[in-house]
Amino acid sequence: MEYRPITEDEFDAFMSVLSHVFAWEPKPEELEIDRKRMEFDRSIAAFDGDHIVGTGANLTFRMSVPGGRINVGGVTMIGVLPTHRRQGVLTSMMAGLLEDSRGRGEPVSILWASESAIYGRFGYGEATRHASRKIEHAHATLRSGVGSSGTVRLIDKEEALKRLPELYEHAVSRYPGMIERRLEHWEMDLADLESWRGGYTANRFALYEEDGVPRGFARYRIKDEWKDGHAQNTLSVTLVIGVDDVAVQGLWRFLFGIDLIKTIHARHRPLRDPLAYLLTDPRRMSFEVVEGIWVRILDVPAALEARRYAVEGSLTIEITEPGDVAGTYRLDGGTDGASCTRTNGVPDLRMGISTLGMRYLGDHDFESLAGAGLVEGSQDDLHRADLMFGWHEPAWCVTGF
Repeated sequence: MEYRPITEDEFDAFMSVLSHVFAWEPKPEELEIDRKRMEFDRSIAAFDGDHIVGTGANLTFRMSVPGGRINVGGVTMIGVLPTHRRQGVLTSMMAGLLEDSRGRGEPVSILWASESAIYGRFGYGEATRHASRKIEHAHATLRSGVGSSGTVRLIDKEEALKRLPELYEHAVSRYPGMIERRLEHWEMDLADLESWRGGYTANRFALYEEDGVPRGFARYRIKDEWKDGHAQNTLSVTLVIGVDDVAVQGLWRFLFGIDLIKTIHARHRPLRDPLAYLLTDPRRMSFEVVEGIWVRILDVPAALEARRYAVEGSLTIEITEPGDVAGTYRLDGGTDGASCTRTNGVPDLRMGISTLGMRYLGDHDFESLAGAGLVEGSQDDLHRADLMFGWHEPAWCVTGF
């Protein structure tokens, strides 16, 4: 088996593997979007003779972390033909992708997992979670005065491409786990191909303004359905972002006020979200949690020094596995910065690198992870670590790749 990056001429064969793995019939316009986002020198393919049997790639990103930002490699397009499963192909490709990130000075690798059972063995931990919330329109009544300050107007895709990047940047600065988007990322995201819609309308965009100044936006779709002369339409809200909570409230007031809607489905919301508290009857809103991006720390000192810590403190952490990062590290951190070095000191906490990845962006907590047998340490040390690693904003990522 040979493992190497693909050339542009090999792209169609590369994507053919993914079409088998994900039971997907790619349209020409979908292939063109994937071709544009491909960094061919960061791809990897497994060749059995002249045939591609496994695929993977890294994408170059910057991601927000508590109090800062960090360069990361985004693992994507992972697939192995069913004829070549259980032969070490995935293991070899993942080793190549992680080495690619190390070689480019990326202390962290991230991915979205198609199956949650796969990537823990490569050292990844689920670092963000998002919530899907659903409510019947008949019960979507906001408390008096919520979101009534500004105005909302609908905009087309061309204006959205001008307005959204600046507003999205506020979310990158606010929420750990958010990924910076370049213009080409927005162009691909807003391509809005019909094959992506699942029976819904094209994307619709609402811009929230105060005194004519843009302060937030919402992206949504509607699925048209009628029964016995009554509208059964579903409003799918895929993104709501504002520069502050007032802007977000104004957008929800607009969305909850759209007529001929039976069900409102708010997707990919942060885990800690004031949305339900805006309602007069919050019990009516359902709540489902799914994991988001997974984090694999490749350089422990660089990763821990890149973020800030909610309280001043020191910790000695032993990483037990895997071998490329195993060792004991002394962390001194606070709101103004951090230092992390290898040490021979006695550890306060012991864990695998996947567990540190879970806690890296501020989500989860060490005390609960210890209860699951994923961390060892005294109650006092676990509590001190949680005070340090916690963050005032939830970890959240809305950019898929």
